Amino acid sequence: MKVKLLSSTQTSSYCIHTYGCTFNAGDSLKIAQIMNDHHFYKETLENSDYVIINTCAVKHSTEIKIISEIRKLVSTYPDKSFIITGCLPLIDLKVENLITELIKPKGFILHPHKIGNIVDIIKNGGNSEKIDQKFTPMRDKSCLDIDFSSYGKKSAIIQISEGCNNHCTYCCTTNARGNLVSFNFDNIVAQVSKLAFSGVKEFFFTSQDLGNYKFEGKKLHDLLNAITKIEGEFLIRLGMLNPDYLINNLTEFKEIFNDPRFYRFLHIPIQSASNMVLSNMRRHYSIEQVDSIIKEFQKFDPLFSFGTDIIVGYPTEQENDYQKTKEFISEWQPQVLNISKYTVRPNTDAKKLKQLPSQIIKKRSQDLSKVYLNYSKKKNHSWLNWKGEVFVNEFKKDQKYPYMGRNLYYVPVLCKEAKLGQKKSLKIIDFINHSLIGC
Repeated sequence: MKVKLLSSTQTSSYCIHTYGCTFNAGDSLKIAQIMNDHHFYKETLENSDYVIINTCAVKHSTEIKIISEIRKLVSTYPDKSFIITGCLPLIDLKVENLITELIKPKGFILHPHKIGNIVDIIKNGGNSEKIDQKFTPMRDKSCLDIDFSSYGKKSAIIQISEGCNNHCTYCCTTNARGNLVSFNFDNIVAQVSKLAFSGVKEFFFTSQDLGNYKFEGKKLHDLLNAITKIEGEFLIRLGMLNPDYLINNLTEFKEIFNDPRFYRFLHIPIQSASNMVLSNMRRHYSIEQVDSIIKEFQKFDPLFSFGTDIIVGYPTEQENDYQKTKEFISEWQPQVLNISKYTVRPNTDAKKLKQLPSQIIKKRSQDLSKVYLNYSKKKNHSWLNWKGEVFVNEFKKDQKYPYMGRNLYYVPVLCKEAKLGQKKSLKIIDFINHSLIGC
């Protein structure tokens, strides 16, 4: 496949479409920084020479949506060059071949481990053989620095590791991202320190699983304790953290929340509350252990907030297994509940199992969604008359409440007037959908 070759003096424009997780968003920001540093300039889709699509492969529905977009864009803009990166092209040879066919002759697939070489690959014409032979994968992306402050941004994404060693039976991410590589400890601390000094007020720590982090014997809590030594007023939101790490490091990890700059919120994906299903999924914990973790944090702070992910309709999930999940969620009442209907993903062990009828999966998903809607209204009502500080980090034009922020427990709060990147004292007077309203 050939893309437009560039000389050292040429400049071109680009745009990026990003799907998926916060880590993917971090990759897209690093790609943009590299392109900008090499005198490419960001443009609208219509005016871009290069269209970069950063893909996700977690769900089959997302795969279909992305393939459809690629097909449509290539048809609509035949003169543009397309660069496809992220997980999707790497999960299965059939998917890779399909994408390759769609974007030829003007495009190439960019492995997420080679985003640091994107400009050099463009200058080499995007030849896939040359890419494989010439450009070494970059497994530690901590050296790819982003100057968030130069974009006027008050929030920054901090990637601390890539890949996963868990090998869950339903997940194809490891096929794309590979086994775990933890990023350089000192580089991460230096990056946060530099950005905090430059005016960044909020950090999102992300990886495929934060708890996997281990660099030269130092674990996640060691990294976060080092971050607490950095001076300045900022907030830290921790990304997905599987129970395995918390079970073995709970005492050390809890200490970081003595620092008021950490949101008192954890995203702990349990996937199921049935120990039998968890074992079949190759998840290395019991639901009783998860329950003990939650109780420990709520003992630390009764308002401590949680989010979780649930997969309904895993092939071995019987009705009684689903009921255990429903009961656990009803009791636990996580602030954020991401419900996924199980779908077969390529090259996973769960694909080999006899699948449940789609009607059963759909019914369980709808049932659990009702549980969430019912208790979330009660949780929102309990926040009425709460007073406290909210960090404002979003603005949406032409909305009744255009500003959105988060309180210490990462609950979204809407208001009419505020300043982005600043804290505002608010009293909760109402709520709408899953957001509180403050004044």
